[in-house]
Amino acid sequence: MIAKEPIEEDECLFEIPRNLLIIPETSEIRKLLTDEYSSIQSPSGWVPLLIALMYEYTNPESKWSPYLRLVPDFEELDLPMFWENSEVDKELSGTGVPDAVRNDIVSIEKEFRDLVLPFIKKHEPVFPKQCQDIEFFKKMVSFVMAYSFTEPDNITEEDSHDEEGSKPPPMMVPMADILNHVANNNAQLCFGRESLKMVATKSIKKGEEVFNTYGHLANWELLHMYGFAEPYPNNHYDTVDIPMSLLHKVAQEGRFNEELKLLEEKWQFLKSMSIVEDSGMFVVGTEGVMTEEELYQTLKVLFLSKAEFNDLKENEGWMESDDDEDTDILTNDAITRLPAEWKVLLERVAREKMCQINCNSLEEDEKLLKSEKWTRISSRQRYSLYVRYGQRQILLKLVQLCKR
Repeated sequence: MIAKEPIEEDECLFEIPRNLLIIPETSEIRKLLTDEYSSIQSPSGWVPLLIALMYEYTNPESKWSPYLRLVPDFEELDLPMFWENSEVDKELSGTGVPDAVRNDIVSIEKEFRDLVLPFIKKHEPVFPKQCQDIEFFKKMVSFVMAYSFTEPDNITEEDSHDEEGSKPPPMMVPMADILNHVANNNAQLCFGRESLKMVATKSIKKGEEVFNTYGHLANWELLHMYGFAEPYPNNHYDTVDIPMSLLHKVAQEGRFNEELKLLEEKWQFLKSMSIVEDSGMFVVGTEGVMTEEELYQTLKVLFLSKAEFNDLKENEGWMESDDDEDTDILTNDAITRLPAEWKVLLERVAREKMCQINCNSLEEDEKLLKSEKWTRISSRQRYSLYVRYGQRQILLKLVQLCKR
């Protein structure tokens, strides 16, 4: 969307009444979905919307048919879930995308098999045969992933079927979904009780593109859910996930006998305090560590002497605060002031994580970015490179900070 005239900050660009949103409550089959609500609940919370969307998409009489006909061909929704597994692993190994895709496929197939297909077959006269196809269902999932919005859960106090603490389900918002995303956006969707409004967050000049935000998303999340990523350094929300198990593995190296036994005891203590977990992640962003409390406490416990650790256990996990109350805030600047032995471990972990991102090296990717080949590679390869390159830059920055 391009601004045909100058747009002022806080100006409303367009407004969508809530009765035009595609949600289970507005679908023509809303009574079916309401009557059998309990039979189509799942961890994702997406199944009711997906069933409604399948019906509306295949119904030529749907009031949303003109909108749905404008939706880009599903072939353009080139999410990694539609790539070959070998390509995902080759281009994105170590970035978090392959694991996310595998988890998606397992969840999608399970929800289709256990919930969606039985519902469709039970109401076979209502749905065309196409709705019994798992591949069609996957395309609906990709459509929701790439185009839906999620309402902040503190906007309305309307009754909901959701359990307390559950994430609000997604919704399809015609018109709003045509805007592209950048981290440095100039518009955002505002949720009101009667309608949703796209509002300018800054002045927009005539001829400039209007950009929405899909949220504070790292490049790997953008590629996973939307099929694109931003070039470095445009995405200031970019992050890299470092498995907690990797820090544990690196910390074990070079330790033997009693020293290794003490380390394992400390790790089990951290797990018992819910500070670390086997599948957990430390998240590092462009401005520092985002899971700062977890990483700081982990490093502090791992480097306690045996006597200090015994005192900690006697105090049931309670630790006296440091003299500098800001030492547990792991901004980039704060990382440089960490104890030397902490930084040595962090540097080793960062280097090990860089090795796990094993499609090309940082130098090879930099060379590709500057070469003529760059203009000839596929969009999949380009966006994958953006993900890899951004994560490696964050890790390289962490290594440099630890050396100071």
